[in-house]
Amino acid sequence: MRSEHVLERVRHAARDLAALVAGELDADDVRAVVHELRTVRTHVGRFEVDLAARANELRESGTCDDPVDLLSGVGAMPTGRARQVARNAELLGKMPALASALRSAAITDDHVNAVAVARRRVDPSVRPGFDALDDRLATYAAGHNPDQLAEHLKFVQRGLERQLTRDLDLRRRRGVRVSKWIDRAGIYQLHGSFDPEMGARIFGAIDTAVDTLRAGNPASLVPGDDPDDPLAADREFLAAHALARLVSHGHMADHPGVAEIVVLVDEQSLLLGPHDDTVCELHDGTPVEVDAVRRLCCEAMLRAVVVTADGTIPLNVGRAQRTATREQRRALRAIHRTCAIDGCSTPFDWCEIHHIWFWELNGLTDLDNLVPLCHRHHHLVHDACWRLQLDPRDRTLTFTRPDGTIHSQTRPPGLLPPVERPPDVDSSSAPGRRRTNPSPAAA
Repeated sequence: MRSEHVLERVRHAARDLAALVAGELDADDVRAVVHELRTVRTHVGRFEVDLAARANELRESGTCDDPVDLLSGVGAMPTGRARQVARNAELLGKMPALASALRSAAITDDHVNAVAVARRRVDPSVRPGFDALDDRLATYAAGHNPDQLAEHLKFVQRGLERQLTRDLDLRRRRGVRVSKWIDRAGIYQLHGSFDPEMGARIFGAIDTAVDTLRAGNPASLVPGDDPDDPLAADREFLAAHALARLVSHGHMADHPGVAEIVVLVDEQSLLLGPHDDTVCELHDGTPVEVDAVRRLCCEAMLRAVVVTADGTIPLNVGRAQRTATREQRRALRAIHRTCAIDGCSTPFDWCEIHHIWFWELNGLTDLDNLVPLCHRHHHLVHDACWRLQLDPRDRTLTFTRPDGTIHSQTRPPGLLPPVERPPDVDSSSAPGRRRTNPSPAAA
């Protein structure tokens, strides 16, 4: 296609978009246009990558600016975004299947960026192996959103680097340090670097001690005479006192008890050792070696949250209590690293545990009736008439808008679908089987 024709078509598309207004669209129209705009953004992102690749070719011949300078200058693109586009262009030169998927709009530039970020993170020695996964990654990306792809790429990276992890574990354990000094204001400063095992034990002990202080009389720790001083609720303030008590508990305070460390490990790895699809990590996603878990078992009281291939974890308390038990929170934290709604990255520890079938309507505090929700999505369910439906067999969660259309349907990463799926049970006759939250107005 001749250059003047390309330029004219871009200008024509810009004029068409500039003439559009949304003032008279109804809800269905808005949803349909938003869906179509996704395709538009995909093609714009793809063309930006093509332009960056072409600019780089011309730069090598001395006839064009550097792609980043061109995109951030003439294109008025933020520098960080311009670098991302240039990196994506470089990546697609190495991964033709991914480039083809982008060209056909099967994936977006956000998918490509997720792959580019993952490729930069892998050890340089295994990058050729990463590039060889081009076809596989393109196929996976076409069927999943960018966030799901990013999670999948973490497992890919761990698999490629498995032979390097023992050396990494050794370097981490050799790199632990604590430095301390007194600054000019007379404040004692403390800084530490810890390997994942040691760090998890320390963080867990501090968190346990903070919980103990909060359950007692934290106001007594606050200097001054204000009984309502908000410092008593400041977690960092309490963490400082918790650390001091942990260090000097022998003559200053009782030890707060055994710190809890939650490790997510698949059943096969725990029983038989690492394999190609091993999952072994702390609850915050930090990967650890299976051998490290065994070391932790020797040095601390450790409860492993073991998830079988079908995701079955029978933890139910029925109507005995409203709030989730510690065991249920452990299991939920292992299954859901973040808010259960697809695409929400709010960490689990910032979420609230929600009853799919509302407690007020005889909902059960059973694992297959509980999901973590961030504040925003919890508000949508209780106050804005959005609905949740949870399949207890594989924890497929369906999030439905007030008008009955499906917003998202997803299953937590790492849980496989059941081999057989028996017919769904109507929630109105058996709320304990397939959970569907009732109308929020009734709650």
